[in-house]
Amino acid sequence: MNTDADRTERLRRALALARAGLERAPDERAAWLARETAGDAALHDEAWALLQFDGVPPQAFERIGEAADPAPDPLLGATVGSYRIERRIGSGGMGTVYRATPVTGVTRQPVALKVVKRGMDSEDVLARFMRERQILAGLAHPNIARLLDGGLTADGRPWFAMELVDGEPLTTWCDARRLGVARRVELFLGACEAVAYAHRNLVVHRDLKPANVLVTDAGEVKLLDFGIAKLLDGAADATRTRAAMTPEYAAPEQFARGPVTTQTDVWQLGLLLHELLAGRRASRNGEGGSTARLDAGADDGLLAERAAARGTTAAALQRALRGDIARIVRRAMHHDVARRYASVAALADDLGRWLRNEPVSATDDTLAYRARMFLRRHRAGVGAAAAVVLALGIGLGLALREARELRRAERSTENALGVLEDVFLGADPWRAKGGDTRAVDLLASARTRIAADITRDPAMAARLLDEIGEVFVSLGDRASAEGTLREAVRAGELAGAAATVPTASARARLAHYRLVGDGDRAAAGELDAAIAQLRTAGRDGRVPLAKALEYKVDDAFNRGDYAAIPALSNEAVQLYRAASGAMSVEYAGALGNQASLLRAIGRPADALAPAAEAWRIIGELGGAPPGARLYAEQQYAGALAANGRGAEAEPLLRDALARVRVDMPTDHDLADAIAWELASTQATIGRFDDAADGLRALLAHIDTKSANLAAVHNMLGSSELARGDARAARQAYENAVRLLCTDGQATPPCVIVRLNLAEALLALGAAEAAPLLHALDADIGVADGRARHRWRLLEARRLLAAGEVQAARGLLAPLLAQARATTTEPTLDDANVLAEAAAIEAQAGERDAALADYRAAERRLAAIWAGEPPQLAKIRARIAALEGPNAAAGAISGP
Repeated sequence: MNTDADRTERLRRALALARAGLERAPDERAAWLARETAGDAALHDEAWALLQFDGVPPQAFERIGEAADPAPDPLLGATVGSYRIERRIGSGGMGTVYRATPVTGVTRQPVALKVVKRGMDSEDVLARFMRERQILAGLAHPNIARLLDGGLTADGRPWFAMELVDGEPLTTWCDARRLGVARRVELFLGACEAVAYAHRNLVVHRDLKPANVLVTDAGEVKLLDFGIAKLLDGAADATRTRAAMTPEYAAPEQFARGPVTTQTDVWQLGLLLHELLAGRRASRNGEGGSTARLDAGADDGLLAERAAARGTTAAALQRALRGDIARIVRRAMHHDVARRYASVAALADDLGRWLRNEPVSATDDTLAYRARMFLRRHRAGVGAAAAVVLALGIGLGLALREARELRRAERSTENALGVLEDVFLGADPWRAKGGDTRAVDLLASARTRIAADITRDPAMAARLLDEIGEVFVSLGDRASAEGTLREAVRAGELAGAAATVPTASARARLAHYRLVGDGDRAAAGELDAAIAQLRTAGRDGRVPLAKALEYKVDDAFNRGDYAAIPALSNEAVQLYRAASGAMSVEYAGALGNQASLLRAIGRPADALAPAAEAWRIIGELGGAPPGARLYAEQQYAGALAANGRGAEAEPLLRDALARVRVDMPTDHDLADAIAWELASTQATIGRFDDAADGLRALLAHIDTKSANLAAVHNMLGSSELARGDARAARQAYENAVRLLCTDGQATPPCVIVRLNLAEALLALGAAEAAPLLHALDADIGVADGRARHRWRLLEARRLLAAGEVQAARGLLAPLLAQARATTTEPTLDDANVLAEAAAIEAQAGERDAALADYRAAERRLAAIWAGEPPQLAKIRARIAALEGPNAAAGAISGP
């Protein structure tokens, strides 16, 4: 039986739950409450009913009060001062607000008239009311509802009249108009100006929430309700800090009954900004505390709704809430008052800088950071600088792996040097001498000292020398790397089984130098032997084994053995996961590298999943190193571009390139790789001028011995050809051929660049095209992959130019049937086939068929490219010529 005591206890518990629920985001409350009240339906319903009052407009409570107390309001229709009361528009803890109209004067504009409630006129309430009127009397700002008049009612209750604001809460107003993040910040600055003005007049509002920041139909922001404001004039505070607050918007010090200062308003503005941008209040982590993470929530229906209210997609909203704007919110809402913005003006200044893409104080104010923001403000004037990748024309980066290994090796060696200092070096000689030494000098010195005393602890020496050798590898110092790694092997041989892992690791790297760098096939057996040894090493051998497998992948790629690559790469990825966990920088890097490989061997569709997973992991880790984040972003953008989504990828890469150059100025490999990716993406979306500029900039500084130099020449040739400069394209392709086709073997990379050269020769009408295509026919053999596809297209073009229309038609027929039947994403290959078929049909006098295929090619190219590159312009010109009244189809030829 439910007694009064039971009901009272349940109500008490329901109130406690409701209060706790207010500290959670609205979309999290239902699931949370269900867990908290499992098995007690009555308690659940009571608490849920209380939570539903959150966000209900004051007018709704007023109507509830009127229903409970049907007694008529004696002020309705009465005259107070010079105003006639028309109706009630709101009610708060101490006063009621009415809409009233002046009975005298010229304008007769309605006002909001606030009167102390009957029965609430205690000394405390009267003091607070008069304090509000005093505060408003001293404030005159366009973003603050102004005080107009005041006095006492006939029964002695104080009242004041103020500007009537006909508007909606800031959050509601923005949602209704689907305003984006930047526009919301612009409006929010109006609220900041009002609060900053109040602070200059020694007033802390301390009740900043959406209901008190309204926006009119004209888009003006108005700050209301100074009912619990505090004067900073040294007078006693007439309000009680803990009672005088709205709990869900109160700052931590208000909960803790600490001193209320202008930074209390800074915190509340930060919370309001979070809700305005993300569509939800920041989650609390204790009484008053907050995570202050700018987050729009999980990727569910609610997130989609929030994004739609901001005129964007869920993914784009999450991206928009990262970076400096998130840092601004985090600083404004810092639990430690001393670490918040010192003033609202400082917060507003940072928001203004964010809108202008200038440096903000919420981020370390370094020269590098300022340079990055300069680049972001002047994207159009910042050329792509450089790019290094091993994947010819597509994008595998040996340099990328080296950049990743540099970061990993530096971390490992940093730990090793700590051991070095204690075990081998003793007291710090550099500090003792008062001098300064570079890290590379310390490594060289450490190597010398270890190598001179290997017998002291050969196992430790082997490990340290292997780590130091890896750093020299990543620094591009092959001579130092090989010398150090050989010393690691010598130390390992002395240590025997105790140094299996570092010994095999050093041997694998030495074999990689000879195999991939020198083309010494005898080293393949040595690499396999090292891999076999690492497979027996258990947990400690996982990462060295993964690296050794990656060396084997490099060799397979160079030899064109693409079939072997996926299995080797997948094993390496799983080893990184086993060694470091599914949520680790190392595993994310391995996934990114796998995505790069899959794109490089012509499997872009398979590359998207690992690239997206790497990007997700890095994003969720939060504290990932900037290099790891940039690498993951590059691979994700590259996979997007390879799958026909270059328009999404290009701005990501532009931003990443700007950041890597200022955040990691010494990591040239990563910067070059991102610049390469950007140029490649620009080429895929038809921005060939930008792509060519970036690639030429790369050639100005790339190491002439780099294995990636051919890739840059090859891509430059493709960009020049697409721009219509076949002569420049021929030169670039010939440079790539000289670098790649030196051993007489028809490797896939060599075949690719020779096919590209043949296309440039055909565009020039050069006689060399025929013998080159004949040689390529033999080199490609019976294979029926993309190389054969390209060859058929180019040979058909040559036949058409020679007037052999039927031969060209027959050669192109199987490709044309495939291109016409394709219903997936448009591809450049299909567009080229359709354009070639149209040229054949036009020369044969088949006007309607030519028009149909030209239009199909135009649709595909327009879907792929931005603007109107020369090839697309040429096709449109031919369509116009065929559609003309005097079209002579036989006079129109060429792709």
